[in-house]
Amino acid sequence: MKEIHVLLYGFGEIGRRTLELLARRPGLVPAAVVDNDPALAGCDAAACCGLTGLSLPIRPSVKGLGEIAEVAIVTTVSDGETVLEQMREIIAEGMSVVTACEELFFPAPELADPLREVAREAEARDLAILATGVNPGFLMDYLPATLSGISSLIESVTVERVQDAAPRRPKFQQKIGAGLAPDEFVRRAEAGQLRHVGLCDSVRYLEAALGWELAQITEDLTPVLADTDLILPGAIPVRAGQARGVRQTARGWLADGRCVITLDFIAAIGEPDPRERIVIEGTPRIESIIPGGINGDQAACAMLCSAARRIASCRATGFLTMRDLPAPTGSVRMA
Repeated sequence: MKEIHVLLYGFGEIGRRTLELLARRPGLVPAAVVDNDPALAGCDAAACCGLTGLSLPIRPSVKGLGEIAEVAIVTTVSDGETVLEQMREIIAEGMSVVTACEELFFPAPELADPLREVAREAEARDLAILATGVNPGFLMDYLPATLSGISSLIESVTVERVQDAAPRRPKFQQKIGAGLAPDEFVRRAEAGQLRHVGLCDSVRYLEAALGWELAQITEDLTPVLADTDLILPGAIPVRAGQARGVRQTARGWLADGRCVITLDFIAAIGEPDPRERIVIEGTPRIESIIPGGINGDQAACAMLCSAARRIASCRATGFLTMRDLPAPTGSVRMA
């Protein structure tokens, strides 16, 4: 198996988990780590993750690192414009890019022009860029689109993603508003501070994959309130009446008023029935359920590593979506 040398850009919690997985995945070699946080200057990323036999001093810039890596995995922020600027730096060093940036998965129209510029730069250097992850990137878009291939005369697609947020990282629990009073939840939601980023991008992906032309995409967000006190290991304490999480629903509507895409995202502390459920109303009708759901942190890191391996051997250049690649696959567990 050809070894692929990978640069990791961003050393937050997802970056650290990705590095740990990179070090274990056959065919992938962690070559360098970049993060411009002054608090990380002089730290060794491998030592921070308890990895032996590696030395990866955290660098403040990608300058010169194209000589030792061919693909960069970016795990910095959700803001598309910020990540596009980071991509420019990486592409200038001669590396393709896989990013976890939700806003770039299937971007909104306002990102079209800056994305087009970065895509042209990548094409000129025979490089590729891809945004992926687990949600968006797989569970609520790529997977239902793939399942739809065995159904004809499709009437609608519904995806439910229900997560117990207690095992998730603290930053995720904060992002869904766990522990907030209802009025504070509403205030932060209206300020754009509490929301799952990328749900409408997933609707746009399904629209394109299924060949529909939507007249409108709508999105609703409400708190999931606790009926009783919840004190769970590793979770933000939640009192009765406080928000234990969020329910966010995005819908795609045809011009005749029919809702043909419904994506229902629920993430809350102590959610009793976590699951991933896809229903495709068509011929035949398809219903797929993953009981217990998927841990998004673990799955996102796995997808980034799988996609890095795919993009390194991909002949296509410029901006790619998950529709443009052979299905990223995992690997055998190594000792």
